[in-house]
Amino acid sequence: MNNDLVLGTKRMDKGSIRRVRATRGRRVECLGGVLWVTQDGDHRDIVLETGEAFAFDRAGDALISALADSRYLLLGPDAFTEPGP
Repeated sequence: MNNDLVLGTKRMDKGSIRRVRATRGRRVECLGGVLWVTQDGDHRDIVLETGEAFAFDRAGDALISALADSRYLLLGPDAFTEPGP
């Protein structure tokens, strides 16, 4: 088990909001609960349920809102790259 991932898990109570700095390719993964993700200048509503993820497609401010008690993980754009030879 990757302890960095376990230690990076964040908890949010229902109704709480967190501002994050989005960079293209940075991912938010919903590990439990339901999250609503909005990016500055984006008119979409992104709702993530347990097991779903979203990769930010623009840089800037983003908000993560908990629609239920939730857990999530923020990963950098290179978190899933294959190691080189």
